[in-house]
Amino acid sequence: MEAGYLISLIIVGVSLVLLIAIGIYAMKKMKPTLNNIERTQTNVQDQVEHFTNEADVMQKKVDLIMTRVDSTKEVAQTNMERMNELSDTASSLSHSLTYLKEHSADYSKGIAQNTYTELKTDGPRLAKTFKRAFKGTVEKQKQRHQNDSTQTL
Repeated sequence: MEAGYLISLIIVGVSLVLLIAIGIYAMKKMKPTLNNIERTQTNVQDQVEHFTNEADVMQKKVDLIMTRVDSTKEVAQTNMERMNELSDTASSLSHSLTYLKEHSADYSKGIAQNTYTELKTDGPRLAKTFKRAFKGTVEKQKQRHQNDSTQTL
């Protein structure tokens, strides 16, 4: 073999050994950095999971609050409708009372006239009926009293 060929094989061999030695040295120097990168990735992943869970919890709370807000809106709407109905009823009652106040004199005159007419026409008939019933009751009581006194003897 020629000397140039041998020298180039030696140079290649020394280069390979030197390259492997530099690679090992570089790996020893970079190993702490790679370990730090790995720990940092783990830490970042843990933080991402933590904040994702926190976000989920906050979203659930927001959803619950929104549900309560919707429920409160429905209750408020129902109460407003009832208040409107109450207001309408109060207005109608007020109108009716005003109408009654305006026409109360006519009503009381009509009621008094009807009462007077009924007493005038029905009064004597009722008095006659009452008198007849009273006489019948008195007669029955007298007969009972007489029957009781004759039976005890």
